[in-house]
This record gives sequence, structure tokens and C-alpha cells, in this order.
Amino acid sequence: MLSRQIERAGPVRAIVLALLAAASFAHAAPLPETRSLKEAIARNAALPAAPHIGDDDFSRRSRLRDVKLSPDGAFVSFVEIDGQSLHLNLMDARTRTKKRLLTTTGRQEVHWAGDSKALFIDSGDGLSVLPIEGAAGSKVAAFDRKLGQQFVAVDLARPRAALAEEFDRATKVYRLSRVGADGERELLYEGRKLDEFLLDEAGQLAFIRTLDEKYDQIVSRKVGGKWIEVTRCKRLRACNLVSGDQQHLKMVVNHADDRKAFVQLDLAKQVRRVLHTDPAATSDLRTVVTSPTSQQPLFALYDMPQRRLYGLTHSAKTASADITRRFPDNTISIGASEAAGQWLLSERGARLQQERFWLYDRKARTFSEILADERQLGNPLPEQHLAAKIPLRYRASDGAVVHGYLSLPPGKPAASVPMLTMVHGGPWTSFDNNYTALVQLLVNRGVAVFQPNFRASTGYGDKYMLAPKADFGNGRAQADIIEGVRWLLANGVGDSKRLAIMGDSFGGYATLLALTNEPDLFQFGMATVPPPDFARTLKLASDAGDVMGAGGVPFSVTLAEMGIHLGDTAAMKRIADAAPAAHPGKVTKPLLLIAGGKDDKVEIAAVTDYVARLQGLGKPVSLLVDPDEGHNPRKPIVRQAYTHLLQQMLHKHLGGPAVSAPSPELANYLDQAMKASAALK
Repeated sequence: MLSRQIERAGPVRAIVLALLAAASFAHAAPLPETRSLKEAIARNAALPAAPHIGDDDFSRRSRLRDVKLSPDGAFVSFVEIDGQSLHLNLMDARTRTKKRLLTTTGRQEVHWAGDSKALFIDSGDGLSVLPIEGAAGSKVAAFDRKLGQQFVAVDLARPRAALAEEFDRATKVYRLSRVGADGERELLYEGRKLDEFLLDEAGQLAFIRTLDEKYDQIVSRKVGGKWIEVTRCKRLRACNLVSGDQQHLKMVVNHADDRKAFVQLDLAKQVRRVLHTDPAATSDLRTVVTSPTSQQPLFALYDMPQRRLYGLTHSAKTASADITRRFPDNTISIGASEAAGQWLLSERGARLQQERFWLYDRKARTFSEILADERQLGNPLPEQHLAAKIPLRYRASDGAVVHGYLSLPPGKPAASVPMLTMVHGGPWTSFDNNYTALVQLLVNRGVAVFQPNFRASTGYGDKYMLAPKADFGNGRAQADIIEGVRWLLANGVGDSKRLAIMGDSFGGYATLLALTNEPDLFQFGMATVPPPDFARTLKLASDAGDVMGAGGVPFSVTLAEMGIHLGDTAAMKRIADAAPAAHPGKVTKPLLLIAGGKDDKVEIAAVTDYVARLQGLGKPVSLLVDPDEGHNPRKPIVRQAYTHLLQQMLHKHLGGPAVSAPSPELANYLDQAMKASAALK
């Protein structure tokens, strides 16, 4: 069967995605507190120090994109980015010979046809098919954006067909169609909006997932021409269809109201059986990798604290054991087909600035790197000059184990370096162990970086994510951050006189809380698009009718699922009473804020008012405002200003290296955008 989860971009807060990413098996005890930190510190101190690397070098992007294995395993397609040009290429997986198929510009996403003889190219405004041997390509569908028409997936039930959808917002009618290589369309479904579906071997819809009026998720099966409910999931929880037949349905769901697990539902008996959950009892199940030819589940993937693959068949178990031995520290994604003699691996990691690609020979059980020359054209930074991310587990004051990552400057004694705590946004998101440009820049400047995945973070299960409930004042989530800093200091990491904290969005709010309530711990804070009053920000978003995710779930409903009830005046008052906006007089250390004049999440007036009150009290505060930017700055000059100002703060307040003079363009931008500068003087 063909499984397809329909993904649509939601607002920045990504709360719905957080909920879908947060569930699994709760019976085993979590891993204990990290015991190997001293050994990791000693190994890092013995490494050679890295040379100075330029700011812009940390943001080098790979020239490779859309590297994909054909369903029969015979070819690897890949796109090379060369300036504004996109080159679509083909590599023979056996001989490694390559040829160019097409050069184009603009958005292009490439997908293999089911027969492995052609490629579908999604340009956003239409869909084309390109045979890999000889024949010219042709456009098979044009998409009307007003009708929400878009490519959904390749239809692997047919040799050369794709699936496209549309949603007419005026009539509230959703349609799913099959599009053939000849441009012919076949309507497969019309009705309530689909969030996900499975096709049977004949290419017809077998299972669908929809939302009811209360936003519960309903999974239905076609019986006698009618859709009959077979199971349902709580609203916003994991409910992902993997494969199914007449007897069973395999899904990824919240198990025991905690971490995500792979389960099988007996359709007749309505009994669920757990097929796989994290053996370490730590991480949500990220996804189940299925074969494109048979939809046989092959691998279960977990991400926390690092990517782990577990085979679900005999051959996949052999492969996963080989992969774990060969790549013990890095993140591996896999493209695997039962019909293929070789499987495609993509490798990522904290010290790997750009992805690396491999073919795994299933018979010989060997690995060979591919596309190395093309990758090298992206000039990735040498791995030995970058820092690893050390997974952390520390004990909070209430006895719970909290997770995070630590990055240390190679060749430096950990106890004597400054340390910066970087707080993620959301709060329902998380850090992972892959490459982060800003972390590597800071480490290269001699600063240790602590990234706490405090409770509320995703990836560790519902119970971990929901633990703070509405305690988002100076409460449980904030305590996890501060207690992590103190735990690291007690374990020989960081100079206690040279600590700082920074974050974006909710991370900026946590930064303001830290400077308000821990005036002696941090020497400065840097907060980007921070809400000075989190309770007010939540209420304004709800009053504005914000919705989350493809189903249009109201923000107030989503918050209630997270344990925050806007109508609970006592709980909201606790958050408001602790808000940094209510206590500007407590701030004593330098604070740098960055905000956008068109931010639709955090009122610019709230930020400027907070800064004005700090200024009125004589506090050391700096403020940069870009009048044209929103909650997520997009202009490269803003990113340049961000890193330049951060390094200035490090130099002035933590003894970091001197900062080079800004370029004329950046200097001009700073002259116009800086509205206050006391923290930088």
C-alpha cells in the first residue's frame, strides 16, 4: 500500500508538529544522569585547537539536493545548485557513471516514478515528467494556487503516475486525483479534507484520516462503498498511517499517553499490539521507513539523543547493525527498497557541515561514499575543526532527568572557558545533535555552548513535553534551564564568572526571565523577538483567531492540549506576575534585544515599551529594530547583524576575541537599525 502523510507548513510556533512528534512507550525507566562527562571533557581538551574560521564560512550550503534512490535501486538522482541554475543529474548505482538530464531555475522538487524509468518534477505551479532515457520531458499538470492545487506524492501503485490534491476554501471541498504521465486525471476522492491516506494495491483509497468538528482524528476504512470508522486518535496527537490490509492497520501513535510507538491494530478485534518502541525508553519514534515497492516497514527511526535505526525485517536488522557500527555518532537517513541490492544513506552530524552520501551493499555489507566530488564543490568545513555535541542527562531539583547538549571548544580546558546557554523557541520544539552554524561559530570563538531541552521540549514523549503544564512564568521550564547551568558548573564546565544566555522567541523570553531572576548568574543576555509578557502574547494570538496546522485547529484549543487554559485566570495571572515586563527594575546585567517591526507573534510595541522602561531606570540595554522584518527574520543582513552584535557582547562582557569592523553595508544597516546601545558601550 502507498502511505502518504499530507504535510503543510503551519505558523512558526509549530505546536501542532510538536504534539505530533511527542508520544511513545512509557513503562521503562528513563536513562540515568550522564556519568561520562568527565571523560568527554578530557577527550575534548586533548584535541588540537581549531583555527579561526570566518563568520560567513559557517553558513556554507551544500550544492547537493534531492539525492534519491530509484525504487529498483538502479539509479541515484541528484540536483546540483550552481548559482541560480539547478542541474538534475543521474548516477548509475552499479557503474557510478553520471549524466546530466536537465538544467533549469526556480523551485524544483524531484521524485522517482514507480517504474524507476522517469522522474516527476514539481515546480510548485505544475508537475512535469522526465524519462531518464532519451525522450523529452513534458508538463502533465498545471496547478491553480487559488484552489490550493499541489503535488502530494508519487503513486507507486502505478508505473508512472502521481497524486495531486486541491482544496476549494470557498466550498470547503477537497479532491484527490491521480495524474498520469499522459496528463489524464482520475478522481480518487471528493469530500472532507484528508490529512492522510493509504492506497490499496489497485490504487484506490483504502484508509483515510480526517478531523471531526472537535478536531479528533478519525481513521476510516472503505467498506461496501462507505467510509467506516476503524479507530480514532486524540486531537493533535500522533496518528500516522503506515500500511494496512483487510485484517490489520499499522500506525505510529501515542502509546500509553507518552512516547510515539509503532503499533498494529487488529481491525476485527480492535486490539492494538506494539510492534516497536524505543529500547532506551527515551525517544519518540520519528518515523517508520517503508519499502517504496511493497510498503513493507523496514526501519524504525529514533532521534533522541541521536539518530538510531532499528531493523524491522531480517535484512533490515543486519543493515541497521552494520550502520550503527560504521556511524556510531552521526545521523543516518536511509532510502531502502526490498528490490534493491544497494541502499542509499545520507549522513549528518554536529561536525558535518554538509550531508555526505553512501551506498550500502546489502550482500557484501560494505559502504562506499558517492557524490564526494560534487559535495566538495560546496567547500564544507573540515570536521576536525568543528565541535561534537555531547548528549547530557542531568537531574533537576524535583528528581526528574532533563536532557540537553554541550559543545566545547576543542583543545580548551572546559572549566576555564566562558559558557553561553542557548534556549530554543516554541517552547514546544527541541535541539538535536546535528550541525548548527551558530553553535559552531561560538565554539570557534572559544565559548562552550549549552543547549537545554528543558521539559516542554519535544522528542522525549508527551509526559516530558507536558510536564510544565501552565508553569511558564519563573517556573518548571525555567528551573530546568537554570539547574542545567549549575549542574554543568558543578561538573567542571564553564567559568562561573563568564556566563551568558540567549534565545529567540520563547528562548528570548527565557533570557529575559533569567536576567530578571538570576542577576548574579549571567553576565549578559541576548533576546531575539522576545515576548516580555508571555501570557499577553498567548492571549493576543488566541483573540486574533490564530490557527495551528493543516486542520485549522484554533490556537486556544491547541494551548489547552498543552496544559495552558486561557480561561484559567489564576494560572494566567501567575505567568503574568512573573513576566519580565512586570519587573524591569530587577535587571542589572547588559541586555541586547532584536525585534521586527512586522512581527505578527510578538507586538513590537511591547518590546519597545519594555526597553523604554529599562532605559528610564538607567539599565544597560541595547535594541535593534528592523521595521520590515517579522517574527522570523529573512534578510541576510539581519543574520550578519545578529552574529556581529553577539560577538561584540562576548568580547565586551565575557572576554571573547576582538570583533572585526563591520563591512560598510553592515555598518550602515546598524546605524539605521540600532535604537539603543547602552549594553554595547
